Amino acid sequence: MPATPGQHPPVLWLVEDDEPYRAALRATLAAAADVHEAFGSVEDALAWVDAHRGGAPARGWPDVVLLDVELPGMSGLEGVGALKARLPATRVVMLTIHDEAETVYAALGAGASGYLLKSADPEQLAAAVEAARDGGMLIPAPVARLVLARFEQRRAVPDYGLTDRERDVLREMVRGGTQKEIAERLYVSASTVNTHVQHVYEKLHVHNGSAAVAKAVRERLVREDDGRPD
Repeated sequence: MPATPGQHPPVLWLVEDDEPYRAALRATLAAAADVHEAFGSVEDALAWVDAHRGGAPARGWPDVVLLDVELPGMSGLEGVGALKARLPATRVVMLTIHDEAETVYAALGAGASGYLLKSADPEQLAAAVEAARDGGMLIPAPVARLVLARFEQRRAVPDYGLTDRERDVLREMVRGGTQKEIAERLYVSASTVNTHVQHVYEKLHVHNGSAAVAKAVRERLVREDDGRPD
């Protein structure tokens, strides 16, 4: 999937210790993203960032980092926060063979913008990178169901004063929709969705989509199947 006309391809970093798989990722995503750097560990990626603090690289800092969960030394889950602290505008998407609900939740809570299984096909990978660059929350439907099911039995659901429409928007965020996609699904304008998103952040006392989704999942504020036709 090439970048949208008029929009530069996402600048992408890979942090993956399996060298053959890393090379395969680079080849797979070459047409959809500018794979600028590839590292075998979080420590190597952080060292590269620290060494270039004097100014942004020629092609700029990454729009998206694909980060393996299981890495030698600092794990991917530990590395999310460290990368976000240095590159707050960068979207970090976890890439892993695991789909355990607790791991997914930990990744979102640490600041990841999504969670992608290594079994994803090339088209899904390319679409995920572009969606992450555009602000989407990436959780494949089967993984989203696992996460939501994990917290289904929580007894108390806090009341944050969300309106029905704000819950609709939050539910679509949990499903991984970008603001543009949410607008299309709810038949409202993108600016209206953005207003609802800002109200959701304010009421949940969070500052970004990752934290909103993590809180919604943890506190069972929405159900993944709510609002769907029978």
